[in-house]
Amino acid sequence: MHLFLSPHFDDAVLSCGGTIHQLAARGEMVVVRTVFGQNPNPERLPQTPILRDLHTRWNSGDSPVATRIAEDEAAVRSLGATPQRMSVWADCIYRVDRQGQPLYPTEGALFGAVHPDDDAGKLIPTIVLSPRDSVHILYAPFGVGNHVDHQIVRDWALELRKQNPALTLKLYEEHPYRETASALERVRRFYDDQAFELKPEIVPLSEADVEAKINAIAEYRSQISTFWENTETMKKAVRESLSRAGMGVPVERYWSF
Repeated sequence: MHLFLSPHFDDAVLSCGGTIHQLAARGEMVVVRTVFGQNPNPERLPQTPILRDLHTRWNSGDSPVATRIAEDEAAVRSLGATPQRMSVWADCIYRVDRQGQPLYPTEGALFGAVHPDDDAGKLIPTIVLSPRDSVHILYAPFGVGNHVDHQIVRDWALELRKQNPALTLKLYEEHPYRETASALERVRRFYDDQAFELKPEIVPLSEADVEAKINAIAEYRSQISTFWENTETMKKAVRESLSRAGMGVPVERYWSF
């Protein structure tokens, strides 16, 4: 099985949609598992500026997470893969400490250090994969952009590989964070500091893979305005990003050990 760990409802498709489609099209078993997949109680949400801003931007009614779950299931299934979600932990914008205080109340906090009182940061890296998963290749975020939830999932994947050196781990460059100037260089320093030796792997995409990825991204209607002006702008930006990574040929890039 090819298991893609996605911090949120969209990360794996935004970053790896072409690869997911390619694998599924040739008959491989592909699962996209959203790690922060809890649907929190709408009556117990922290009242923070970042949460209000995002919910307004998403324009997804009274149940924004339920909307995101439905969008993700449609997007992943359109690529031929199986959507799954872990329902214990919510997105960091919803997480609070034991006194009920928000752990990540501002946009800046989302891209800083993992909060020392964040139980997700402590517990998720201790989870072991079930033998029933029969994971052949594990895909996890590279950490581009330094989002706290991406850091936690990355650290979990690194711990899984440490426990099982035979496990093939491929780290994907998160879109659209990878588009930020020098973001890749900054994240590579993290691995250099830990003496990890990484090598890039390029996955060439066919036109069918590119089209499938774009169509899958379009399913995330609540998220389009966060990254692009509209759907047409998204289509153009995704094509340009894929071609830029492959110097004129559409590719997705991964990093392995």
